[in-house]
Amino acid sequence: MSTPHDQLFRTLFSDPVHAASMLRGVLPPDLSAALALDRLSVVEGDFPRLGTAGRRADLVFQVPWLTDPLPPAHLVVLCEHQSRPDRWMALRLVEYAVGVWRAHLQEAKGAKRLPMVIPVVVHNGRRPWRGPRSLGDLQVGSRKLKQAARPHLFDGAFILDDLPKTTDADLRDRALSAATELTLRLLRDAHGDQDASLRGCKALMVQVEQSPSGVAALGAVIRYCLKVGRAPVRDTLVKEIIPMLNPDHEETYRTAADVLREEGIEQGLAQGRLSGRQELLLKMLQLKFGDASEATRAAVAAASIEALDAMAERILTATTIAEVVQAE
Repeated sequence: MSTPHDQLFRTLFSDPVHAASMLRGVLPPDLSAALALDRLSVVEGDFPRLGTAGRRADLVFQVPWLTDPLPPAHLVVLCEHQSRPDRWMALRLVEYAVGVWRAHLQEAKGAKRLPMVIPVVVHNGRRPWRGPRSLGDLQVGSRKLKQAARPHLFDGAFILDDLPKTTDADLRDRALSAATELTLRLLRDAHGDQDASLRGCKALMVQVEQSPSGVAALGAVIRYCLKVGRAPVRDTLVKEIIPMLNPDHEETYRTAADVLREEGIEQGLAQGRLSGRQELLLKMLQLKFGDASEATRAAVAAASIEALDAMAERILTATTIAEVVQAE
């Protein structure tokens, strides 16, 4: 299921300008200098061939080499925001790489070589990454044995941007675009004091708004903050951040805030209606049959509003609790 973190990451970095800025900040300098990142393109599609069991990379970029007439490199970029790092990340990335290569062989008939695949993981978990960073780390064997086998070991190492370890100064030193720096700072601070982080980004948000395609980028950031932030974050956005931005764009930002607020109200009302029906049905069951078992309570808790209404109708003629809930 897509999360607000995924949505912000994909929205911002589907823009080639912001993607190039992000990659310049995380790739090794020699590799970054060899790639024509200004000519980066996002490989469109959901890539059903990437990975297994419905998995797919967050973003796949195709990047030409600056001078060499080689097939463009493919950068597979995942945003990892789970509380604990995925122990099997290196294995997942191998699956994605194989998907890219198989797609290349299908499209480039007669190809004799494969494009380079460079895996990148952007991590914004609660704590710095402590999980394995390569297949070599996952494979059994002493350090001595692994050192002996290293020239022949299938390694699958990936580049890691470990956001919990970065400071604001670290991100500034990367010379990122304003939108990229803002996004990485907010993703990094998603598990901490979001309100303080947002207040510290005021000047940066003004820079984003004034940049090319900045209004769209800032709209995505505001929607993200409204989705993941608590009441203080929403208040800071509506009362402090939006009023200081260009009034010509205020309607766009306030519309995002209003839509999300209305969605929250509707969700709250729907949840309230569901809870009310559940309580009423349990009361009716208790009055007719006595206290409900844990299994019955679980069945009621899992039922939809429509199913609860059907159960309520069956109470009129049922002689046992089982007759009320068994049809659902």
